[in-house]
Amino acid sequence: MLKPKMVFTALAVWFFFHIVIFWFMNPAGVEAFIDSEKGQLLGRQLGYFGGTCCIIIGVVMFLLRDLDLALAKRVLLGVGGSLVILDAILIATNNSAMNKFPDEPMLQTPLPAVALWIGLTAYTLYVGFTAED
Repeated sequence: MLKPKMVFTALAVWFFFHIVIFWFMNPAGVEAFIDSEKGQLLGRQLGYFGGTCCIIIGVVMFLLRDLDLALAKRVLLGVGGSLVILDAILIATNNSAMNKFPDEPMLQTPLPAVALWIGLTAYTLYVGFTAED
């Protein structure tokens, strides 16, 4: 459970799951919240771009599963550091959305998803620091 291969697999699955959010759930949300046709087009395009980025990241994480231990630990520490930055941005944007639009919970990332992001970040960093043969 504390092997780099498991972490890379969990990261790949997490990013592949985001394809559903960005490609299939995003257009409905964009249409519900944006009145302008240009704004809707831009919102959908950003969602498709985000989904494509998630595919790329998921494939890379899946392909990194067979790295040797020393290199895998370095990659996990780099990915974990990046996830810490992502967590900070996620929390900041959630707080901003909560303050500006308190009656619109769809504009915020669900708290269980935030908890999963933070847990996955901790798991990545923990294995990056402690993994052994």
